[in-house]
Amino acid sequence: MSVSKYEFQSKVVEKKPCAIVMEVEVAPAQTDIELSNVYQSIQATAKIAGFRAGKVPMEMVKQTYSEAAREKLIEEVIKKTVFSALEKENFAPIDIPVINSVDYDFGQPLKYVFKAECQPEVKAKDYKGIEIKREEFKVCDANVNESIKTMLDRNAQLIVSKDETVKKDSFVIVNYEGFCDGAAIENIKAKDHMLDLGADNTLKGFKDALVNAKKGDTKDVEIEYPADYPNKILAGKKVIFKTSIIEVKEKQLPELNDDFAKDMGLESLEDLKTKVKESIEHEEKKRQESEVERQIIEHLLEKNKFDVPDSIVASQKEYLIKRMSDYMKNQGADDAFIAKQAEIAKDKYTEEANKNVRLSYILNSIYSEEKLDVTEQEIEAEKQKVLESNSSRKEEVEKYFKEYKDNISASLKEKKIFDFIIGNAKVTKTEKDMPVKESK
Repeated sequence: MSVSKYEFQSKVVEKKPCAIVMEVEVAPAQTDIELSNVYQSIQATAKIAGFRAGKVPMEMVKQTYSEAAREKLIEEVIKKTVFSALEKENFAPIDIPVINSVDYDFGQPLKYVFKAECQPEVKAKDYKGIEIKREEFKVCDANVNESIKTMLDRNAQLIVSKDETVKKDSFVIVNYEGFCDGAAIENIKAKDHMLDLGADNTLKGFKDALVNAKKGDTKDVEIEYPADYPNKILAGKKVIFKTSIIEVKEKQLPELNDDFAKDMGLESLEDLKTKVKESIEHEEKKRQESEVERQIIEHLLEKNKFDVPDSIVASQKEYLIKRMSDYMKNQGADDAFIAKQAEIAKDKYTEEANKNVRLSYILNSIYSEEKLDVTEQEIEAEKQKVLESNSSRKEEVEKYFKEYKDNISASLKEKKIFDFIIGNAKVTKTEKDMPVKESK
């Protein structure tokens, strides 16, 4: 005899907008029938010495396979009751329910508790008429000159300092060895190591100790490292670096003329200035768009507060932590340090994940409410735009748009939503000259 549907008792233990916890109880009369079916299924393939497969007496099957039968029974009963219990509550789960606990012994009622999650009912509000402040910076000659100065600096040559004296922006070739409590520290030494004293990441102790020294001088540089310093060899120690100055170098900037512009792949100095200005204006436009988007997102999240499924938030949090971990690994951090940083920032990542998930529901609601749509023609137009700037890579572009069509469609969808919001916003524009960074 088979049991396809059970009589059972169920009750709601806890209910939230996106989650429900339920308790289900199935009477022995139901489970005994299922248990009989389970044992028959086991008997059909059971192998015990002295008996052919499928011919083992039922009593021996029950003695040998009771625990396996119990587990299979629980699995079958839950499979045939859990979704029926949710149907009683008109609850549509987004994933397989999670079983929290099971209580069952042979001949007794089977009881279990489970949790299920559903999609929130979201109808976005207050997304029209948003007050947006758009601050537009006008690119001036000073900004162009600033960028060109950076280009000159990046293309500078290092030459030996004429007076061989270390200055605050010198490049110093040194030999050093680290000592702690008078003993040399293993692996903390270097030969012909270059220090850029003008760089922000150069330890202040080296800057202070070496400025005004000369080639051939020796200096003791004392650095006290914090206990949580990433390099475990140095963490929490006061280290004396016995340092010898081998060479003092300084930057020699190239001349700013047509020849420099040609080295940069352009025709003339005027052409270089034009291209630099266009590049700054392009970056400024991106900055404006990012700032406007930030204001919109903050407004939407403030005006639309609702619960979202914990499981989706957890998945988004995992993604954020992995992205951070991958970045830190690429910077050379070890696994222990990365794990510690993830633990420190876990609340921040939970909050960020919750906002990201909530925002996706809000944007989808706007997309649906306003009957927006991404058409095949728009995807094709996007592809043609990419092809215009990658004409020699037509085959690669075609392949990319075929393989990642869903991602491209999602990106166009998001752009269309923000364009709609901006088109219905109250935008206040102010124009200012772009500030010039102070030279160090």
